Amino acid sequence: MKKLLFILALTCCSFWGIAQEKFNAEEAKAFTANIMANFTESVSFAYNKGESFDEFRTRLCCIAVPDDAGNALLETAYHYLANGVSKEEIIKVNDGKAVASAMQYLANLHEKEIQSDGSELFGGKDVQKHFSDAKATGCKWYQFWCLVQDFANWVILNWPIIHEIVVVVFSNP
Repeated sequence: MKKLLFILALTCCSFWGIAQEKFNAEEAKAFTANIMANFTESVSFAYNKGESFDEFRTRLCCIAVPDDAGNALLETAYHYLANGVSKEEIIKVNDGKAVASAMQYLANLHEKEIQSDGSELFGGKDVQKHFSDAKATGCKWYQFWCLVQDFANWVILNWPIIHEIVVVVFSNP
C-alpha cells in the first residue's frame, strides 16, 4: 500500500516528465508534500524524542536565525517527527504551504539576483559552518534547492517505470 501511495503521489508530479507548463492544485500539493516528506527525513537525525521545538531548531541551526519561511519548514518537520508521522503519511496529509512559502522566499531572492542553494532559509551561507553536516542523499539538510532537485531528478530518471506502473494501476480498477 505504501508503494502505491508513493506512486500515485509521483504520478501527480508527472509534469516533470512530460514538460507540462501548468499543473493543478492536486499536483502542486503532491509535489510539495513529497518535498516536505523528504525535508522531514533529512532533518530527522537532529530530533530527540520529547525535546522542544527550540532544542530541535538549535541542534540544526546553532546560532543561525532562520527566516520565517525556513522556521515554518522546521516547525512542520518537528511536528511530524514529534508525532511519529511516517513519510508516507506526510505525503498524504501535508498541505504544501510551508514548502510553497520557502519556494516563494527563494524565488524572491532569485529575482534580486541572489544566488541561493536554499541555506538562506535557515540563516544563510555566512553561518553554514554552524550547520550540521548530516546529509540526505547527496544534499545537506539545509540545501533546500538540492532536496527539490533530487526529487525532481528521481522522477525524471524513473519516468518510464513510473508510467508503466501507473498504466497498470489505472487500467486494473
